[in-house]
Amino acid sequence: MTWITTATGAEVSLQHPQPGAITLRTIAHHLSLINRFTGATCRPYSVAEHSLLVCEIAEREFQLDAHGLLAALLHDAHEAFTNDISTPAKEELGAPWAAFEHRFERLVRNAFAINVPSAAHARELKQADLIALATERAQLLPNGGTPWASLAGVRPAPWVDLMCTSRCMTNWWGWRGAFIDRADALDFQRQQRAQLLGR
Repeated sequence: MTWITTATGAEVSLQHPQPGAITLRTIAHHLSLINRFTGATCRPYSVAEHSLLVCEIAEREFQLDAHGLLAALLHDAHEAFTNDISTPAKEELGAPWAAFEHRFERLVRNAFAINVPSAAHARELKQADLIALATERAQLLPNGGTPWASLAGVRPAPWVDLMCTSRCMTNWWGWRGAFIDRADALDFQRQQRAQLLGR
């Protein structure tokens, strides 16, 4: 079997996925139910919540435009189809996993018309992701342990409280809805900007 069934009942080929199978509702539903850190957090913490945090950091810390913020929100959208594999596991799996994951990353970018960012833009998106990771490690994972090399010199966002009631008491369908709302709003802003530039 080389296909998966999505929450909508659609079947997505893992070898030859088609852009029509990549929908916002499917992505939001799946990501809201996939836990980060293989479930090691002190509370349920989904890829959807992480994606919204990265988008918020990209907006507050780097002032990215709507296109950049949509890229930030969807930076892990491929995991709706590949699942969220921990970085150590990805390193163990090596090149075959990287190629498989890249197939769906490219498919998501095409489905949502997200252009490959400039080098500076890519650095800002990566930094927003790392700040989110540092914040998650500090607030959601057990203290101590071996330092993560990827977080050398990266500080958690001081304005984020991942344990506040409004965040940790929200159910999974709340995060699904928040993800959809944010994506719809950013796509609308992006379309408006494109229309203004086209005039």
